Amino acid sequence: MKQRKQRRDKIARLISWGHWFTFFNILLVLAIGTLYIEASAAPGSALGVIYLIVNWLGHFAFLPFIVFIILIFPFCIFIPISRVLRGIATLVASFGLIALVADALFYRQYGYHLNTYSLSQLASDAESAFAGASFLILLGMLLIFVVLLVFELGLSNIAWKRLDSLQQKHWGPTFASIFVACFLASHSIHVWADAVFYTPITKQDDMFPLSYPTTAKTLMSKHGLLVEERQAITQNLIRTRADISLQYPLNELMCSRQSNPNDTLLIAVDKLTSSQAAKLMELSSSPVKAASLREFSSVTTPVLGQTHVSAALFELTYGLPDLYQRAVQQANTPPAYLTVLESYGIELRADDEFALADITSNNPNASLELLYYRQDQWAELVAQVKIALTEVQNQQLQLIIVGLTPAVSSGTETYAINNLQVPLLISSNLSWQAQPLVLLSDIMPSVLHSYMRCANEAASYSVGVNMTEKVRKLPLMTSYGTDLVIYQEQMTSVIEADANIRTFANDTYEPLSGVVPATPILVDGIRKLKRFSNNNTAAID
Repeated sequence: MKQRKQRRDKIARLISWGHWFTFFNILLVLAIGTLYIEASAAPGSALGVIYLIVNWLGHFAFLPFIVFIILIFPFCIFIPISRVLRGIATLVASFGLIALVADALFYRQYGYHLNTYSLSQLASDAESAFAGASFLILLGMLLIFVVLLVFELGLSNIAWKRLDSLQQKHWGPTFASIFVACFLASHSIHVWADAVFYTPITKQDDMFPLSYPTTAKTLMSKHGLLVEERQAITQNLIRTRADISLQYPLNELMCSRQSNPNDTLLIAVDKLTSSQAAKLMELSSSPVKAASLREFSSVTTPVLGQTHVSAALFELTYGLPDLYQRAVQQANTPPAYLTVLESYGIELRADDEFALADITSNNPNASLELLYYRQDQWAELVAQVKIALTEVQNQQLQLIIVGLTPAVSSGTETYAINNLQVPLLISSNLSWQAQPLVLLSDIMPSVLHSYMRCANEAASYSVGVNMTEKVRKLPLMTSYGTDLVIYQEQMTSVIEADANIRTFANDTYEPLSGVVPATPILVDGIRKLKRFSNNNTAAID
């Protein structure tokens, strides 16, 4: 009996220590949680601020508590050895804190939380900054972990040695009650906010990690109580995201001049069939001339055109999605790279369809010519290409021919990759890397690489990829009129103007019911797509 009583007392003492150790970690986690609050937009209302505070207290108190219940409490019962328990608790707390710190730092930079997709995004961005950056990040996290481990060891020992004096404190239950009340209140408030679409609260859903607030949507939607109001609210949110407050370019272009560039001829055709593209590749009887175009494989590199010629010309010229077309035209803003080309003595000649002013020079170093042809101008196009092939053969010209809109469509799923593909032919003196997906916005940054190299590559004036040096990674978001489209390896998601999201398989076009892009993909896609807007939305409400 005495041994049993001693064992019960020992277990009770260990559980009491675990409570206090967890309490101190709750205070530490609450401090780390302020990083999420500081990095997020203000709620916008007094009730939103109240919910933010209540949710912060309840959520970050819940995380250490649930870890204690699942991972530490069982050891108190089955292995009531203080040193072993404190060692295990220290390791568990250290790993939990380093994960939270890493997620908080990532959230401050990207606006969403760590997962498998975001880890690959972080590694890619780090290596694009400079070689070895991902290793330095890993090393930094390791050092922070060591610091946290030492801190947790000290905290566990202090809590153990002063356990008797801590047990005499009477404010422990008070704090516990406050945390429980905040946890329950935050979920209750969110149920109401979700039911009435109160955005200052619901837009905080993705702010904290591992946060799954209780909602009223599922139950009420089954009874048809939310359908009409939901459509009205979500349509308003989509329109808000579509608003563009132009900030173009992002900053002044800082570029260095390329020596001895070749002339470039870029030919855009409103519609170009695959058979016509094949005929263009076989125009010359000279094998050298024909090979100059055959070296590009359009089969392995899908190139997506636009649904309208005007949108395609805009995307091709500016390297921006057509989301910006109206704002750019209203502001009468020319492409940012024109001033750089003019300063380098590069002549620019463009057909009227491109809406660009020519750049002339008394002693031009090279020229960039943009020509536009309609499909019914086939004879003129053939004649122009024949002339250009001669200069390509002499290594005096870089030639690009691209279709702007798909010549043939199956009529199902307009935004499917196969239905939007257009031919893209380039001469052999252009070395562009194969991409999983090419947009019209990628072409101009790739062409301009022959004339200039800029800090941040083309990021200051384009959302496109310089295909000479970079390989794009999916997923990819772009715009077609009022619709946003997300391309992934196996599926495509369309966010329509009425806020409806539908997803279909890339190979069969089969609708994927209930499948929507992950939140990080949506957030990252919108963030990248709207980089040139002052009201860039970094998160989804």
